[in-house]
Amino acid sequence: MDNEVKERELGLWHALCEDDHQAGHMPEFQHGALRKHAEVLERLGIIDDGELRELNELADARYSAAAETMFDRAPIGE
Repeated sequence: MDNEVKERELGLWHALCEDDHQAGHMPEFQHGALRKHAEVLERLGIIDDGELRELNELADARYSAAAETMFDRAPIGE
């Protein structure tokens, strides 16, 4: 696999993961997009199984943190 393609795709994946706007306003969308992108990368042979698990763990951690932040910001009683 071309290292340039892998670097570019992982760069795009990490850019979405680090997007605070997405995390703050649409964490479910961000999480789904991250996991789907990682799945496609694995299916195309750009990353291997171990890398897929790692990216999915990072996506899950990002979602957990974003959801917790949203919960902390929610007005009491909602």
